[in-house]
Amino acid sequence: MHRASSRDKLDGMSDIYESHWHGASAWYRAVSNIRVTLLVGANALEVAANLDPLPPGAPAVITIPISIVRSQGQVVTLVLDGLETAARAMFPTWLPGAEDLAGPNRLDLMAARKLAADLASQSDHFGPFVSAMAESGLLGRSMNQPFIDRTLAEGLRRLIASTYERSLVTVLLSVDSTLTTEQQVQLVGASEWLCQRGGFTVWIVGPDDIDSDRVQPFDISPPATKCAGTAARNLVEIHVPAVAGKPHPGSEAEKKLERALLRCGWAFGREWNQPFQLTPLHERFVVDLRWPDEHCVVEVDGEDHRQKVKFERDRERDVVLQVHGHAVLRFTNRQIFDDVAAVVSAIENFIENKRSVTSRSTHTEGTPSGE
Repeated sequence: MHRASSRDKLDGMSDIYESHWHGASAWYRAVSNIRVTLLVGANALEVAANLDPLPPGAPAVITIPISIVRSQGQVVTLVLDGLETAARAMFPTWLPGAEDLAGPNRLDLMAARKLAADLASQSDHFGPFVSAMAESGLLGRSMNQPFIDRTLAEGLRRLIASTYERSLVTVLLSVDSTLTTEQQVQLVGASEWLCQRGGFTVWIVGPDDIDSDRVQPFDISPPATKCAGTAARNLVEIHVPAVAGKPHPGSEAEKKLERALLRCGWAFGREWNQPFQLTPLHERFVVDLRWPDEHCVVEVDGEDHRQKVKFERDRERDVVLQVHGHAVLRFTNRQIFDDVAAVVSAIENFIENKRSVTSRSTHTEGTPSGE
């Protein structure tokens, strides 16, 4: 009896937590249209993790760490540099037709400029800016052409919004909790500039309070924490969320693998970056790629997965998935870049074998006794 009651309680808390972070009453719906908001009750790591992949109804959220606040202009420059880095990583997602451009070479650069001009002619994108960003994405470096800050802000917001197919783009600023009063003034001034000149909304996380009537505090403390031990951890790098159902916009390896899978008739039924729960008692899992019917998980590992903490976490999660009947196939970015055909072949062998076994099992179970 006691065990059953405990399980009911855990199930109920899980439902409350999911509603708080991902349901119709999720907190981000309440603050999406507030210009500058101070998020209280969670750190940047928690917020970014629980909005990755980006749930329906949330704005496109790009997390940018601000380690030092010297002036309003310095903060604006740091944010714009971070947004440019994010948009460059998302290329070619925001430029229709550029999926097959390998670059950098003269023909691909010419093709990118043509595609950018076509996009600008059919939208409110600024042609020269989109062209410069397309070249930046192909070359993997900052734009050569200078633009004033307002043009940069507006242009980057439009590109990020189109990547996530959202009307709103939010900049989540992860800042030090010990800002002085003067630093808070500069931070708020920069945040308001981003709202007024760039069209963003701004969420600030880090300080417990900001002494300004121009900032709306909002408590997002989850009713049941599932990120134990992260209370003091803030992000130390730019974070770009995945989009449920699509390859990660910042992962060239995932995008390359998906382009290869698009040509494979057997690859139907796959889901990219789609949250799921093994049981009501488990937290949500988000894996890179999954075939639900075949219980096959494919993970695409970058260099960061070799770090001790992430490597150990990956192994722990693999065990949980395997205990619940999932096969986990891991490939490195390098394997995909060097020989994507071999990666696709390995996945195909597993999927086709699994379908064959399932088909034989179904046929056997359906055969009348005595035949």
